[in-house]
Order: sequence, then C-alpha cells, then structure tokens
Amino acid sequence: MAQTQFLQSSPLSCATAIDSRHSRIVKRTCQVFAVPESLQNQWAGLKTFVVVERQGERDRQPFHECQFYICSQHLEAQQLLADTQGHWGIENRLHWVKDVTFSEDFPLRRGGNAPVNWAILHTFLITSARFFGFRTIPQAQRALSNQLQKVFSLFV
Repeated sequence: MAQTQFLQSSPLSCATAIDSRHSRIVKRTCQVFAVPESLQNQWAGLKTFVVVERQGERDRQPFHECQFYICSQHLEAQQLLADTQGHWGIENRLHWVKDVTFSEDFPLRRGGNAPVNWAILHTFLITSARFFGFRTIPQAQRALSNQLQKVFSLFV
C-alpha cells in the first residue's frame, strides 16, 4: 500500500539532504504521504507513510535503496529525515564500537550471565572513555589501564 501511495500520489512534504563523508556521497530524500482513510479505519493510529530513498556512491560503487515506514504522527519530512539519520548514530557510536573493539559478535565468554555482564562492562568502558574525552576506545584503554582511581571516581 505504501508503495502504491509513493507511485500514485503527491507527498504532503519532502526533504533532501546530501552527505559526503567516509569516502562516500549519499543523497537522502524523505517523502511523507497521507494514508487513505479506508486504511486508517482498518489500522488504528496509522497517519502517514514515509519513504526514504538513499542513493549515491560507496567505494566508487553506485547504490540505490528505498525504505518504507509507517507513522502514527503527522511529521514533516525534514524531521523524519533527521530522525532516520539519528537512528544510525546509535549504531555507529555504540554498537559498531562494541562489535569491532570488543568483538561482541564473537564472544569468548559464553553461557550463563557472562555475555550480559561483559556487555554492561563494555558499555561502561565506552561511556568512561567518552566522559574523560578520549578520541578512541583503545587510546582510553591504554591510558586508563593503570588509572583505576580515576575510573572509580565515576562511581562517587
């Protein structure tokens, strides 16, 4: 249904952003469409369909992707575009760091509560590193490894 709206009707609002970082250029376009009244009656709370298109070049290879979302609010495309980009900030600032720096995707400690306990410890270490202003997690690990008093000062 969202794809039909995208192809057959005019958007309520539209926004575009161009981003050139990390050896890639990405153009993001967000369009917000009204949900037909017949569908609103079938699905309580459904207000809009959102379409986010991403196209550009990664490592000199062109790409194009299109995601469809449903929304229970009437928001402007500019806000929704910022929200979808902000979602990836969590992935890039926390989950990627945990996967790459601490190899959480392939844990050595399995069984029982060990994975959860290590995940909590890793999150604490990342938060501590950022609190103390280190640029990278390995840099913080090296600098704080013999500074336990400084690390424990966060608990007081």
